[in-house]
Amino acid sequence: MSTVKTKGLILKQSDFGEANRILTIFTKEFGIIKAVAYGAKSIRNKNSASTQVMTYADFILLKTNKDMMSMQSAEIIDSFFGVKEDITKLSLCVYFADLVYSLLNMNSPDDEMLSLFLNSLYALSYKDIDAEKMRAVFELKAMAFGGYMPNMSGCVKCNDIENISGFSPQNGGIVCKNCSKTGDIPINAEVYHTILYILSSDVKKMLSFTASEEVMKQVSDISERYVDAFSDNKFKSLEYYKQMLNI
Repeated sequence: MSTVKTKGLILKQSDFGEANRILTIFTKEFGIIKAVAYGAKSIRNKNSASTQVMTYADFILLKTNKDMMSMQSAEIIDSFFGVKEDITKLSLCVYFADLVYSLLNMNSPDDEMLSLFLNSLYALSYKDIDAEKMRAVFELKAMAFGGYMPNMSGCVKCNDIENISGFSPQNGGIVCKNCSKTGDIPINAEVYHTILYILSSDVKKMLSFTASEEVMKQVSDISERYVDAFSDNKFKSLEYYKQMLNI
């Protein structure tokens, strides 16, 4: 057995026995791993506060076997209280965790995806960011980082770059007027350029754009249906989040 140090974000937690928790941690060095936090359910345990979901911390972990580690200690870097104190924001981030978990393999480091998650948490916690704007941006960026970059360079069916009229979630990109079918989502130039900006921007600047409520509604519809088209999961966490917003 060996001891390792790593920064990580707690995506999920579950009870293990009477006093312990199993943590799913998105670490910088090792990707998504699972670790047992012994005694963490007790408020007297020094690690209790650092085992909450959406906590970013410096972890000291003990490798016990290839499938599980043991958490020795954790020093909190950011608790993101602005998210944890808002049930709508927290439910959105739980959905983000489920989406990321579905896109990545265990033990596969992914700096881009981790950076996306941390920057999204920071924006929701410390800035006045609309939750639906954050969801659409996160969904599009996460799908791109996860290997499902939408084709925005030309019609996915004929490669035409003129007369683009819609987005086909099932076919993974934009379609021209001649190739558009029932079920495709109509888009205009503003929607197209908004999606293009989101996909091409650095995660630190991914929210630095303005768009009308109607445009963001269309972008959000596209991002949600795109996730649904390329994912085998029906995310209960997304449905719960939408209930919080009454949408």
